[in-house]
Amino acid sequence: MSTARQEEFEDRTPVASEIMYHDLFELNPQPMWVYDVETYGILDVNQAAVRHYGFTREEFLGMTILALRPETEIPVMLEAVSIVRKHEQLFSSGIYKHRKKSGALIDVLIQGNIVYVNGRKAELVLATDITSWIASEQERRMSEEKFKAIFDHTTDAIVLCDDNGCCTDLNDASRRMLGYETDELRGVCIKDFMHLPDEIGFDVVWKNFLNGEILNGLMQIRRKDGTLITGSFNSKSNILPGLHMCVITDVTERMEKKRELMASERRFKALVQEGADLIAILDEQGNYQFVSESCYPILGIEPSHLVGKNAFDWIHPDDRETVLALFLKIREHRQIRTEPFRFKDGFGEYRWIVTIATNMTDDPAVGGVVANSRDITDAVEKARDLEISNERYRQQNEQLREIAWTQSHVVRAPLTRLMGLVQLLQSGDTAGMPVEMALELIKSSADELDEVIRKIVSKADKVQNDDE
Repeated sequence: MSTARQEEFEDRTPVASEIMYHDLFELNPQPMWVYDVETYGILDVNQAAVRHYGFTREEFLGMTILALRPETEIPVMLEAVSIVRKHEQLFSSGIYKHRKKSGALIDVLIQGNIVYVNGRKAELVLATDITSWIASEQERRMSEEKFKAIFDHTTDAIVLCDDNGCCTDLNDASRRMLGYETDELRGVCIKDFMHLPDEIGFDVVWKNFLNGEILNGLMQIRRKDGTLITGSFNSKSNILPGLHMCVITDVTERMEKKRELMASERRFKALVQEGADLIAILDEQGNYQFVSESCYPILGIEPSHLVGKNAFDWIHPDDRETVLALFLKIREHRQIRTEPFRFKDGFGEYRWIVTIATNMTDDPAVGGVVANSRDITDAVEKARDLEISNERYRQQNEQLREIAWTQSHVVRAPLTRLMGLVQLLQSGDTAGMPVEMALELIKSSADELDEVIRKIVSKADKVQNDDE
């Protein structure tokens, strides 16, 4: 306020006081003004207000304090001024919204005191822009609210500890995980529920943690009932001076499922990769997408050599059309079974295999036709040998039956004649047949019998040789 204007105050003061007032008002780094509480008109304003609000001094002195408020804030301001009007002396303060000349809204802390100018009541106002402070406070409160929401509602256990490892605060998830009541956890040290190997001391672990050496990992946690769970922890020392935080996730079930998965994978490898059957996955055109490791010991072909190739290129030309026609039916039937067919191995020879194909193209984990093939070459060869052997025995039996028939029919004729001639000679009654003729007939019958016997012996030898 200028010295001339100050002289208009009701209570005149010495010049020294005027100078001091000038310094306190005009040179104050905070915006200040004086307004008439009846008319709201601005009576004086300092340079800090001119700089901060953007109005010139003349513009300030030609307007009321209503111009500094957005319309929504005017009722609040009128209420505050009405209170000032009711008092002779009053120090007031409050936080309000102000508007600069540019239209920008700011938050200000208003501190006012009643003064008198020419006998009229006025108020001296000091305005402090706290827009940034309010924004930072709102951000801080939002951050605190977010942390509180996370702290209270997360399914992970959050433990806050002091420098000695004593729990200063735990969320509800910690209590559920550890199985304690709230009162039981006050002042409890985390070493009471950390399950460490006997050779590792808690003091060493805690010292390393405070030094920032242990930030995350897995640990065994002992619940109140003595059961152990596996926790995955992420920790941070000194989130505030002397305050440390550890977030723990119960991964017991996850670890158990992981172990089961690993066991399942080992079983899969034992059954598929190292089994006696050849297991492959083909697309609907018969191209190999996956081939088990058993391919090499069975066919002498590395699995990688087959992947991307078409299976029908390895099938014997005489069998290919039949197998292909059956394979095309996989679109209509979920599973098909082939008759034995020949498949070329890594040595250029054909092996007899039989295949069961299952359509699993609709299974995202498979996405193809699973072919389970078994090498039956040995069985086919044994069956073939048995068939040959059976045919040989059939032929032998036929020859033996022929020999038996010869013995029972062809041998009988000359033998009967011999026996009749011998009987005639023995009886001496040859019925007029000369003895010489009888002897000639005996010799002829004997020669005929001898020829038959030689043929029988020859056939018998041939049967024996074929059997050998």
